[in-house]
Amino acid sequence: MRNTFMIGGVAVVAIIIGGFVFVYGGQNFSGTPFSEATGNVPVAIAVPFTELAHGTQSDVSTRTNYLITSMSELDKLWEMVNATSTPPTVDFSSNYVAAVFAGQRMTGGYAIAVSKVADTQNRLVTITITSPDSSCMVTQSTTAPYQIVEIPKTSLPFTHEDQTSTTSCSQ
Repeated sequence: MRNTFMIGGVAVVAIIIGGFVFVYGGQNFSGTPFSEATGNVPVAIAVPFTELAHGTQSDVSTRTNYLITSMSELDKLWEMVNATSTPPTVDFSSNYVAAVFAGQRMTGGYAIAVSKVADTQNRLVTITITSPDSSCMVTQSTTAPYQIVEIPKTSLPFTHEDQTSTTSCSQ
């Protein structure tokens, strides 16, 4: 008889706990999700971007980034990348142009690219800088990789993070 009451009591407690888990699952008792209550970083919102140009021969010899906000600035940028075409038409009332430069390298095999743009408290531009590993056969000429992208305008401050990647050529 005593065992029956114990088993019944355990079952009642399990049902009560199960009810709390069902009602408050993933949340603390105030109803606020744990990620918000502990002050985690806000969710990043992906921002679309469009490549306007890329290449390996620019006049920029150091690793740098530019945010272009006018057509006259874009014209100057186009000269820096030795483009033979005219710059694309960009609506600067709703877009910016971002240009990323890897700087001068003594051989080929290097690249730079905007890999992601996301908004949180800032507009974060993630840039991937790629270099060849020692097994790669590369051109023996000076290069200066760059990429130019168009991104939607924002009032958020811009920041960037560089990520490095190595291309493996061994099989």
